[in-house]
Amino acid sequence: MFCIELFQKNLNTKILGNQIFYHSKTNSTNSDIWKLFEKENKEGLIVVANEQYDGRGRGSKKWHSKKNHSIICSFLIKQKFPTQKIGLHSILIPVGIIKGIKKNIDENLSIKWPNDIIFENKKLGGILIETKTFNNSIYLNIGMGINVNEKITDFPDEIKQSATSLKIISKQDIQREILLANILNAIDKLLNSQNEIDLLKYWMQSCNHINKEIKIEYKNNIVTAKFKKINQKGQAIINYNSKNLIFDGAILNI
Repeated sequence: MFCIELFQKNLNTKILGNQIFYHSKTNSTNSDIWKLFEKENKEGLIVVANEQYDGRGRGSKKWHSKKNHSIICSFLIKQKFPTQKIGLHSILIPVGIIKGIKKNIDENLSIKWPNDIIFENKKLGGILIETKTFNNSIYLNIGMGINVNEKITDFPDEIKQSATSLKIISKQDIQREILLANILNAIDKLLNSQNEIDLLKYWMQSCNHINKEIKIEYKNNIVTAKFKKINQKGQAIINYNSKNLIFDGAILNI
């Protein structure tokens, strides 16, 4: 089980955690956040689950998690960057996750656009960001799924070759409660500082496909392009047919 008291004891935040809700099992922590937001209309809500039945991924994808092994968490924030730079929130979250994980294990983790956490080209964690506008401000519902103590046999056959966990990487069990607190502490610190220059620099240094060829879906076709960088608005810049283009889709393959 997940010990919510141990998690709260290690949480040191200013924005996140004004209310914390724990479920031994739930359909979706992101759905739980929206239900709470209808009543509360304020940022800082955190929902943690030990088991999730219907976790959502990007698009129509599902997120697989294992009871007692994964981190399953969603939290709500009010936009911290101007609306024209709303993409910086998607840059901030994976940076905070990596910084938080490094408090537990110092491994060379990387980021795959838009916000997958990767180790040696295998997926360690995913992020789902959903938004709603309320009183002229954008609220972001941020869901995190991180593989923590899974063994390779715990993954479904279809993702065994493409997934990994912190236990597989470090060869040791990880205390999920302290890990999640470290991650949210790091994200909260970034939300308070809003240092765009350092944020973009860290993301670029952590990205595992800068100036590499990538496969993407573009105008209903699968094409090869080169991932160049992210701009000051947190948007991806790719080079396709000798032209630099803004791209907000997902990378299919590297």
